[in-house]
Amino acid sequence: MDQPTPKPTSPDSTMLVTLTVAQLREIVREEIEAVRNTQKEADRLLSAEEAAEMLSMSTDWLYRNAKKLPFTRKLGPKVLRFSSQGIQKYLSTRKLC
Repeated sequence: MDQPTPKPTSPDSTMLVTLTVAQLREIVREEIEAVRNTQKEADRLLSAEEAAEMLSMSTDWLYRNAKKLPFTRKLGPKVLRFSSQGIQKYLSTRKLC
């Protein structure tokens, strides 16, 4: 026996929304893209001078150790930049003497 669906009696009652799988996927994609964009905007690529200042090191030291540092970004031949968020993570994991 099928029971009839009760009719909403007040304007604040819960509304049933149906979405197709394609609509739901599109909503999820938009939300993921929005999160990625905010994360990208939050990170800033720093010049060697700015990064050296954050690390309290010289620019020479930074260039010599660039290949070993996880926050180095190579943008092209002879063009290095340093991730601001990466430097902050790096500093948080280092032991202070």
